[in-house]
Amino acid sequence: MDNKKQTIHVHKAFKLLHNGEHLQFAPGSYSVDAEVAGHWFTKAHVGEAPLVDAGTAAAAEELMAELGQREKELRDQADLLQKAQEALAEREKAVQASEATAKQVSAELDSREASLAEREKAVAVAEAAAAKTTKK
Repeated sequence: MDNKKQTIHVHKAFKLLHNGEHLQFAPGSYSVDAEVAGHWFTKAHVGEAPLVDAGTAAAAEELMAELGQREKELRDQADLLQKAQEALAEREKAVQASEATAKQVSAELDSREASLAEREKAVAVAEAAAAKTTKK
């Protein structure tokens, strides 16, 4: 058995039972053992590699380069978005801390206001009592 690899170009999908193993091939190029490449059933489904003209190859390379550039741009945008989300999360934490502080200050002010109202009431009662005492 020769285990040397050969390249085959499958034009029509097929399945091959080889040495008790099922091999499946879809259209495309494969590197297979010489024994598989030389099998009569394999030969019925393969042919020469498709010809690619220079213009098509150049256009494909240009498109691949453009695709790579766009992929890089998308990654950069994803990084920027991630940073913006992190900054937003930090701002949200700061806002929550500010709101908590504002609630605490508001509660302290309410307490002071209630205390001041009680003092004003006590002063008013004292003034009223003093006024009654001076009238007599």
